[in-house]
This record gives sequence, C-alpha cells and structure tokens, in this order.
Amino acid sequence: MKTRTALLFTCLATLLASVPALAQTDSITPQPYDNIFARLQQYDPLYVIIEADLRALKKAREDEAWQHATFMIMDGDSVAYSQPIQVAARGKMRKKTCDIPPIKIRFFEEKPDNDSIADINELKLVVNCRNTEEDEQLVLRENFAYQLYNMLTEESFRVKSVYLTIKEPGRKRNSLETKAFFIESQQELAARLGARALKSRIFSPKRIDSLAYTRMSLFQFMIGNTDWGSYTRHNVKVIAYPSGRMVVVPYDFDYSGLVSADYAIPSPDSKIENVRERYYLGLCHSDSLYQQAFREFISKKEQILAACKEYPGFTYTTQEDTYVYLNEFFRILDDPEKTRKEILEHCGIRLKKD
Repeated sequence: MKTRTALLFTCLATLLASVPALAQTDSITPQPYDNIFARLQQYDPLYVIIEADLRALKKAREDEAWQHATFMIMDGDSVAYSQPIQVAARGKMRKKTCDIPPIKIRFFEEKPDNDSIADINELKLVVNCRNTEEDEQLVLRENFAYQLYNMLTEESFRVKSVYLTIKEPGRKRNSLETKAFFIESQQELAARLGARALKSRIFSPKRIDSLAYTRMSLFQFMIGNTDWGSYTRHNVKVIAYPSGRMVVVPYDFDYSGLVSADYAIPSPDSKIENVRERYYLGLCHSDSLYQQAFREFISKKEQILAACKEYPGFTYTTQEDTYVYLNEFFRILDDPEKTRKEILEHCGIRLKKD
C-alpha cells in the first residue's frame, strides 16, 4: 500500500510540475459575461416549462441518454423566452431511487466542438425525487445548503429556484409540477470570478489555497456531508486565478445530514453510521489557520441560524430541524475540547488511511 501511495504522489508531482506557485491571496475581479444562468436570474419568481418525453426521462436509468425538448420561461400565461434544448437524467444514486431523477440541460441542438461553449450552455437542474411534500422539502434543504455556502464565500456555486413544469407535448394529463433549482455551471462560476475552470481529473489538494480549502472542509462538516473527495474531485470543482491560486468549490449536498435524504449513506472514509453524525475529512493545517476559519464561521452564526427560520418554503418542522442541526455545529466551535476531538484530531484522515 505504501509503495502504491508513493507512486501516486510521484505521478501527481509530475502532473503538477508546470503549475505556478500559489499566491495566498487573490482579488476577485468579476468579468463581463452573458450566459444562460444570468438570463434565469432576471426572473423572480422564475417559472419554467420543459416540454419533453417524461416517460423516456424516467426510464433513462443507466447511460447518459439525451433527448430533444423545449425550454420556456413563462411570464404569466405568456412565453417570455423559448429555446430548443436537450435533456438527460443525471446522478447515479438518484437515477436508481427517484421517480424523477435530477436533469442536465444542454441549451443547444448539437454539441459544439468547443468544450468551453458546451460547459457554459449546460446546466444542472435538481427536481423533486418522488413528487411528495416530504421530497419537496429535501429539494429546498439542498438548495438552502448551496445558499449557506454563498453566505460564507463568493467562491461558491449560485443556485436559482424555479417553479418547474415538465410535460409531454400534446398530453395534458402526463405532467409534473414541482419546486426545483438550477445550479450555476463551473464555467459560469469561473467567468464571474475572473478565473478559469480546471479540467484535470486528479490533483493534489496541497496545491489549493489553504484557507479556502479549510473553509470548504468546515462547511462540509457543518452540513454533515462526507460525500466528497478532493484527490478524486468527487463532488468538487476546481477553479484557478491568473496568479495561480486554486480554489475547490463543492456541490451536490443530498448526502448531507442537513438534507437527510432517505437514500443517503456516509462515506466509508468516515467512522459514522448515519449522515446526521458529523465527521471532519479536511487536511491538517496550522492552528492559526484553523482559528481564522473558525472566526469566519462564528461571524456568520446569527445570519446562518436566522436563515433557517426565514427560508421560503420551509415547513415549521424543517425550520426547527435545520436550526437545531446547524446550531450543534456552532456549539462545537464554541467548545475548544469538542473542536479538538471532532475536527483537529480527524484532519488528514484520508492520507492516514494510506
């Protein structure tokens, strides 16, 4: 095992040899851009109708199967914007367990040769898993998780809530109406921050900005999410600034304790049996860096807890549950002994396993 690990790090070092040294700070200079997500943000509230073969979408459980569809933004009874698109089911586990899996949308008829254009015009759409009130609350909880990270840093994926109708052309009865949300693409995120999206599949987290990485790791701990990994880029994306500074940005939080989906299970890297338990999976850093990150979260405590009570669409039960769950995290930060046992002593666990 040690030999294999040594070979892995040798390969990583070779791959990263050409990456410039990282600066510890980098100013965010938003760049002008025009894209699909920016268009969606112009509507509040946002109502969208997708005309597609709903039955085929439900059956598309294995390979990525794209089908033609029509995307319409509604303004009352009128169509404010219409475009031919392609849609496909996504999400390995949710494909298996959900009546309606999450959806990927391509905002073009034919896939262009330029990958960057494809990325900018492709968005993820998270929908109600089983079209019940309980599952609608799970969609809202995951949407809420993205917005919690927005409170902590601009280096995060934005989301856009939508009242969604999926229907088959010419069939009035076979339709789905649900609350859902769009997720900003990696290319749009990078363009907004004046950075670029990195594509390599394997890289070393040690090349990532330490404070940004610790902030991300603490956020995952706060929401009780162990379904991520930096070395393999599992449920994280990486962007790089012109200075060479790189940042990991998390996504897909349905396996978190905050969401508590019935199909969610903890990562085998953790020593927990239920996603409602927390387990820290970040790298080890200096005490001063941890304290800086802790202060960031503590400074947002009141805002985060207040958001639990104010989030649109949350039932009283969801309000109370998210408040109590997140407040438990802040109680850990307020207690040096708990912080040491539950965070500092768990750092680097994935490296220790090798």
